[in-house]
Amino acid sequence: MRGATRGGLWLGGLGLAVAAACFSERSAGPPDTDLTCARAVQPPGPDTAFVVIQGFAFNPGVTQVAAGTRVVWINCEPAGTPGHTTTATSGAWDSPTLTSGEVLSAVPAVGSHDYYCRVHPFMTGQVVVQ
Repeated sequence: MRGATRGGLWLGGLGLAVAAACFSERSAGPPDTDLTCARAVQPPGPDTAFVVIQGFAFNPGVTQVAAGTRVVWINCEPAGTPGHTTTATSGAWDSPTLTSGEVLSAVPAVGSHDYYCRVHPFMTGQVVVQ
């Protein structure tokens, strides 16, 4: 769990941790009342991109964002479903296991970042930052 803060909130008082490598900051924890799975399927703000974890997949599979954009992964699996991670293949980041409703938030550096779920390695995704 390199550099992730478990229990921090993404909105309204985000607990931030300074991270090395390709992230300037990231945190993980339960969403507050403004960040739910219903909210994540709506259009994000101008400096935010959502990746919904559902059906044992990352959606969208490829997320293209501008530099400085916050990428937010939210686990929208039904309660009781095994948790998931978002883990960079380069080793640049590795989230804790996110259970239903939990969130990981990160601002990735410019470049292409492949990632997968450690619990379910067939789950893959990519973040492209331009």
